Amino acid sequence: MVVINLLAMLATVIIIPAIVLAWLDSYTNHGESCRVPDICGMQLDEAKEVLRKQNLDLEIVDYKYKKGAVENEVVEQRPLANAFVKEGRKIMLVMSSVSKPMVTLPSVTDNCSLREAEARLKASGFVVSDVLYQDGEKDWVYSVQCNGKELYNGESVARGSNLVLVVGNGNKPVRSESVVDEEYFK
Repeated sequence: MVVINLLAMLATVIIIPAIVLAWLDSYTNHGESCRVPDICGMQLDEAKEVLRKQNLDLEIVDYKYKKGAVENEVVEQRPLANAFVKEGRKIMLVMSSVSKPMVTLPSVTDNCSLREAEARLKASGFVVSDVLYQDGEKDWVYSVQCNGKELYNGESVARGSNLVLVVGNGNKPVRSESVVDEEYFK
């Protein structure tokens, strides 16, 4: 009875784990891999063909605007080129887009100072190319313009656009007084 118990313990501790590990190595193709080709700069159809020849799959995860790039060109890939992966692995691709992404204009008109507006706009991906001054409270943003057109808070604008801020110069605005005929109210 003792011998049977020892053999059962031996099987439980050594033999069964060895069998499971051997099966796991064959199931996961342990030690077998292929090199990821460099497909950055290729068109989508060409990249598909190269990956197919390596028994790899692809998945487009994002589109990114790249100035001067052709539409549907591979801009980034994960895993990187020359990495080792298993056959059948999906290579994640970021493709080029020819249209600039649209961004919502942050709330800066009649809401903040010049310094704060510049920081908000820069953080949103815009470029403040010029500042125009008008009579009004010093450094208070009165409007935002793009290509001569006035923009409003929350409007969609292409990321990277050059914006012009219209801010106050510290002079009080001139107010016209209306002339009222006092006889009218009698």
